[in-house]
Order: sequence, then structure tokens, then C-alpha cells
Amino acid sequence: MSDNASASRRTLWLTAPSLLVIGVALIAPLLLMLVFSVWRFVPSKITDYTLTLGNYWRFLGDGFYLKVIAQTVELGLAVTALSLILGYPVAYFLARTKSRWQPVLVYLVFVPMMISLVVRAYGWMVLLGYNGVVNSVLLWLGVITLPLRLLNSVHAVVLGLVEVLLPFMVVPLLAALKDIPPSVEEAARALGATPRQVFLKVTLPLSIPGMISGSLMVFSLAITSYALPALLGGAQVKMISAIAYDAMLVSYNWPFGSAVGIIMVVVSTALIYGYLRSVPQKAQGL
Repeated sequence: MSDNASASRRTLWLTAPSLLVIGVALIAPLLLMLVFSVWRFVPSKITDYTLTLGNYWRFLGDGFYLKVIAQTVELGLAVTALSLILGYPVAYFLARTKSRWQPVLVYLVFVPMMISLVVRAYGWMVLLGYNGVVNSVLLWLGVITLPLRLLNSVHAVVLGLVEVLLPFMVVPLLAALKDIPPSVEEAARALGATPRQVFLKVTLPLSIPGMISGSLMVFSLAITSYALPALLGGAQVKMISAIAYDAMLVSYNWPFGSAVGIIMVVVSTALIYGYLRSVPQKAQGL
């Protein structure tokens, strides 16, 4: 019993620094934001420390803000689904290739992450602009007679976010696929399974933990993104992060901005919890 207690104390001391960092960098700001969200806004001095739930009622009682939440969630789901569809073949190829260039190919997945997000966003603006590369090529080919409005749209934001967040889907999938013992697939083939059956009955189910991890990361990052939707979506695409930004740094309504942040935390937590509850624990690798 003493050995177990000693091991527990050692584990606590080893994890204490990381727990402290998490507490300072994550929990403390959330608690501060929660406190600000129940204070009344006063334009001249931000708040007079009067308790109120008016910030929450203002958000939940306005159809515009509810529509923004719905659009944010829909956009996050679209980005997650496209990232999974595009990322799975890449991860599967990287996990199964015998090429000596495999480490280089894996490295190439991370290369875009070394470029500033704003620079990548401006790259998409050059491609999708009214006089951009895409419209110029389509006009030259005779596919269209007038330039298309590709920027300042949900499609441009989804495309940009998929390109930015795709590595966050590929990496967990790659790890899950590499953890599948080759003998399992060989046994299925030896029993007469076709390549399609091996993939659908063996490989795909065993890679579900990677799909879940990647989906959660991509979805969380997509619904909280600000810079890229602001640059590619403009005023036509409103994200919940933009509402919080405007409240906090434009109108200096910190109580309302804090309430928006808390609401988004609750919404995203509920969606993630519901997603995990809908997937059997066995499929999650738990």
C-alpha cells in the first residue's frame, strides 16, 4: 500500500508543473471571463461590478447571434468533414508506403504550418480574388464570361480552413494507421477477404480513434478561428469569434464579450461531449 502511495506522490510531483501551467494559462482566464460575464457594462468604465445576467439574455434573445452560432457550427462541421475526406487518403498512403522518401513526405505535411496564417490567407486572396488566378484561368478557358465572386463567401472560408487545418487531421490518422499490425490485414486477406473488404472491415474500424482525435482538433480550431474567416469571408461570413473580438476590442464591452466566450465554450463542449457519447468507447480506443 505504501508503494502505491509513494508512486502516487511521485506522479503528482511530476505532473504538478504541467497542471500549474494549465491552471494559469487556461482555467484562470476562463474563471476571470466567467466573472466578467455577469457584471453590468458601463461605457465610461467598462463595468460598475453590478451583477446581472443581461449579457447572456442579450445574446440568447437575439436571433442574429443565434444565427451566428448556427453558422459557426455548420462551418466547423463542413471543415471537419472535408478535412477527414481529404486527409484519410493522405494518411493511408503515408502509413503504407515503403518508399525511402516516406520521412520527407511526412515532413511535407508539416511545411505549410511553418508559414504565417495571414500570409497563407493573402495567398488565397490572390487565387480567389475578382481578378485573381482562378477567375483569370476560367475566363481564358471560356468556362465563364464574367469573373465569379469567390472571396467574401462561406466557400472561401471553408476552403482556407481546410487547407490550414488538414495537417491536424492527417497526423492523428497517420498515427492510428501505423498502429494497426500488418498481420491483422494479412490474416483477413488469407481468409479470403478482398482488398475492399479488408479496408472496410479491418483497417477503417481500427483507425476510428485517429478519426475521432483529428475531428475533435479540427472542429475545435475551426469554430474558434478569427483571422482567416475575417480575411476570406469579410462581412459576409460572421463567426462567433468575430462577435467576441468586436465586443472586447472595438466597443470595449468586456462583460458582453466574456458572455459570448462562455456561451461558445458551453456550445462547443456540449457538441464534443455529444459526439463522444455517440461513438462507442471501444471505437474510441478506451
